[in-house]
Amino acid sequence: MQVIKKFLDLTELALSVVCVLSFVAMFVLGIATVVFRFIIESSLAFPDELIRYLFIWMISLGSAVALRRNVHAAIGVVVSHLPTVPRRAALVGSSLLGIVFFALILVAGIKLTMRVQSQISPALEISMAWVYGAVPVGMAFLILFSLELVVRQIRAPDAELLADGQ
Repeated sequence: MQVIKKFLDLTELALSVVCVLSFVAMFVLGIATVVFRFIIESSLAFPDELIRYLFIWMISLGSAVALRRNVHAAIGVVVSHLPTVPRRAALVGSSLLGIVFFALILVAGIKLTMRVQSQISPALEISMAWVYGAVPVGMAFLILFSLELVVRQIRAPDAELLADGQ
């Protein structure tokens, strides 16, 4: 189990680094776009498109990191007032429903990514599969981290069931 946790920790770290680098690249490209458009008076063709695509990837991967860190918005008032067994069942059940939802989006995302493979983006001239691929990749990480969450919810002592570090 320790090897799996180490692997998931490294995966989360890698996704976090990719998200931070994406944000930095988006920021630099945004500044460059403004400088070229208003100071040099010549616009670049690719930054707006690249910023958009980096944003899509950052959100897709960042949502998986947020799930692993348990920082997604949640309303736990009702669950926190339940007795222990129903509380655990509600938490595990909601996580399992999340996995089903992510799996449905994963399948649809794969189909869509395959369908747009031949489409080329206007400015970057890359396959749109690179852009749409963010959806299935993000969903795969969400499923992976949700499975870990389910295991933690099942094994957690009652007192730690709703703890922030869950």
